[in-house]
Amino acid sequence: MNTDKSSIFFAIIISSIFFVTLFPGSGYGQSFIRNSEFRPHMNMGISAGTSLFFGDIKQYQYWPVSNYENEWRFAGGLHLGYQISPVFGVNGQGLYGKLAGTRRPSNKYFESSYIELNLHTTISIRNIITRYQSGQFWDAYIIFGVGLTNYNTELMELSSKKVIRKVGFGNGSGIGGRTIEGMLIGGLGAKFRLSDQWDITIQSANRGMSSDWLDGQVSGFKYDIYNYTSLGFTFKFGQKVRVEQKSRRDEEEFDYFKSKKTTKTEPSKNKQPIEPAEIDMLFVSPPVIGQPVEPPKKPESVIVVEEVITEEPVIVQQPAEPVFDGIEYRVQIRAKYGNPISKQQLSNSYNLSVLQIKENVHNGFYIYTVGAFANYEEARDKRNELRSRNGISDAFVVAFKNGERLNKLP
Repeated sequence: MNTDKSSIFFAIIISSIFFVTLFPGSGYGQSFIRNSEFRPHMNMGISAGTSLFFGDIKQYQYWPVSNYENEWRFAGGLHLGYQISPVFGVNGQGLYGKLAGTRRPSNKYFESSYIELNLHTTISIRNIITRYQSGQFWDAYIIFGVGLTNYNTELMELSSKKVIRKVGFGNGSGIGGRTIEGMLIGGLGAKFRLSDQWDITIQSANRGMSSDWLDGQVSGFKYDIYNYTSLGFTFKFGQKVRVEQKSRRDEEEFDYFKSKKTTKTEPSKNKQPIEPAEIDMLFVSPPVIGQPVEPPKKPESVIVVEEVITEEPVIVQQPAEPVFDGIEYRVQIRAKYGNPISKQQLSNSYNLSVLQIKENVHNGFYIYTVGAFANYEEARDKRNELRSRNGISDAFVVAFKNGERLNKLP
């Protein structure tokens, strides 16, 4: 395949990947944001591992030889990605590595170095089968993508190391005169959660080339393949911004509560004074034994009572505001899957009293909440206070019914 055809091939595939990931993936991600507290985020990472060739110049079909010209080689690289939803992620990756192959019956051996640039999507297997849960320990995913490899290759005689052919080395149109070829990427990966920001990843993916020149020999199967199996670390960032965006959505979504909010009864400025007859009953003192009972002086008592009412009006004590339809609003400050967290530890971390923190279990998670409010607005105010005063930037409002946490706000 020539360079022009490779470019067209690459453009078609990369357009397809963008369509599949950005359009369906974005819509899918929005439904998860509301129901499972997922927040889209950026990530970047580093990886290193084995780089093995599968093609014409190879001793065994699957397993690399380690003596009489070792076929084991290594590579490493960086990636930058964006997790669109719990299922779909898009990543750009750059690799530098080497390849080697031995064919003893043909007395041939080759060595190659390459610079790879690729764009690939990750599709979560776990989050398709089961519902996404924040803080989940592991995930398995499919890797699919496209890329370009820039390589230099030397094909040699195995016995004498005499160079038979060179590919690249200033004669190609790739980076530094390397030969450039398009490729398809397919494989599997798994990641394990170390903390809120860090994951450890294990990936293995094959690269199918668009030609048979990677090993310097054209024969047999016309598309060379190489594999990159790696161990890496990924750092996630940009999630706090999404928390604020989610908060604004919550406020817009629940503004209708403001029109229904029940407030405590306050004394009216135009309140009519209490009838004198009732006031006389409140302020008449019992007679003292042995002394004649004098009738109360109504004009004076009325004047005095009116002054008291003006200064300190009588307020009828209202009962506590009821919980609407058995719903109780709280502010969630932390969650952990599988194992509980010490309340004392949370108290020390967030400067809260241990008595304020409640512990519940929901879908396998130990969740920790603060407060108990009859309406969303009061819980929202508490959430804002915890964010500003206690530094809990990802605190958010949740709802409980009969002691059980609901999956979403009613």
